[in-house]
Amino acid sequence: MHVSSWFFGAIVARAALCTALTITPAFAGRPLQTEDAGVLARGECEVEGSAARLSAADAAERSEALQLGCGIGVSTQLALALALLHGDAADGARGAELNGKTELWRGPGGDDAPALVLAYGVLGVKRGAEGWRHAASQARLVHTRTLHPDWLLHANLGHARNETSRARSTIWGLAFEHTGIGAIAPMAELFGGDREPAWWNLGVRASVVRDTLYFDGSFGQQMSAARARLTTLGFMVVF
Repeated sequence: MHVSSWFFGAIVARAALCTALTITPAFAGRPLQTEDAGVLARGECEVEGSAARLSAADAAERSEALQLGCGIGVSTQLALALALLHGDAADGARGAELNGKTELWRGPGGDDAPALVLAYGVLGVKRGAEGWRHAASQARLVHTRTLHPDWLLHANLGHARNETSRARSTIWGLAFEHTGIGAIAPMAELFGGDREPAWWNLGVRASVVRDTLYFDGSFGQQMSAARARLTTLGFMVVF
């Protein structure tokens, strides 16, 4: 199964909530923040939706996001995601991200072979009557390999830039994903950057219609005194 690149809606909300930090768009294999190395084949498409809630201290933000992604050939997929943000800090902001992945290398073994891809994204944000502005961009190297017949390892390392603060950050992620216990695939990860404490995140994905319809959810917490929490629910349709 190829999981498309995204999950930036909650991170836009996070940017609204934590403006002092270097926050960037994150595109990942839902419900993880860590990207996987799967790339959609030419003509294969996915629609994904998610609702997220980020809370820290006495503040909270919510977001809903929708993305369409398709394989365009030459080992590349592109996607467009839109998000609506709610909460005092978000102030009704809207977000749009263009993201993609390009496969750089794949070992022998077909779809289950170890692979290395380049993932990238550009995020725009609109607040109230203001026009759209370039808010953030990032690129990361993504590696996926089979650790055991039932487990996958996803590792990310990249660079992000917050265009508002002009701050730059090294970003990383490490995730373990089960290939499925029946129709249920549990997963766990650590992710973060060099400008803020790391997060842990637990997720699960359920296959409702084999290779076509999935539902997922996650819960994570930042490893800091504030203990910011991130909860998400989502779905994916492959066609």
